[in-house]
Amino acid sequence: MKTKSIFIALSLLAFSSVYSQKLIKAIEAQNFEKVASLIEKGENVNKKQGEYELTPLFAASGTGNLKLVELLINKGANVNTQLKSKSTALHMVAQEGFISIADLLLKNKANPNLKDINGWTPLTFAARNGKLDIVKMLVENEAEVDAIAADHSTPFCIAVSRNYLDIAEFLAQKGANINNLDSDNETPIMYCAQAGNVKGVQLLLQYKPDLTIKNKDGKTALQIAKEKGNAEVIKLLENI
Repeated sequence: MKTKSIFIALSLLAFSSVYSQKLIKAIEAQNFEKVASLIEKGENVNKKQGEYELTPLFAASGTGNLKLVELLINKGANVNTQLKSKSTALHMVAQEGFISIADLLLKNKANPNLKDINGWTPLTFAARNGKLDIVKMLVENEAEVDAIAADHSTPFCIAVSRNYLDIAEFLAQKGANINNLDSDNETPIMYCAQAGNVKGVQLLLQYKPDLTIKNKDGKTALQIAKEKGNAEVIKLLENI
């Protein structure tokens, strides 16, 4: 997995200065009384704002303020509304690790399998950012373990590439495909071979990965390790 450019910094969307709408400003300021007052006066809790089609619920989720999120849901905010990027509030809280808000959203029927424009689910964002508790919660709520993104990566692939091995192990135990091929025809163990990630290789070997797979350059994990001069990884792979 050579490119991480598909990652969208969701937090940048939540507080962009382009939004002038009163409700969004009150949410940004985390002014609970003002938000409640504006809603009572008729502000639409589901109105999309600006270029990114920001919603009040997404903005509130970005603050990490559980009371604000709860207020908006109680006033009819749609938990599955997607921004222009196709991101939802659950994507945001999965990225940031706001577990109480994630729990609230899921209890109010948030869909854990909606994908953004890059094919990333909330589970992908949680795996990418090392949020193990969120990962576990999402899987317990029927998140697809092997959700495939536009670049053919999965949450497991991303966890391995970011060296979040606790998340990788949890997902492997839940049935993640350890031989998933990304857009470069590379498998997770190839990421470890390239990076010299000994612990990653040791973990993956427990799940018996296919070491005969070749990437788009025709190289196996062992050949990649040799090319990079990663001696410890070479030793592990040669002693299978």
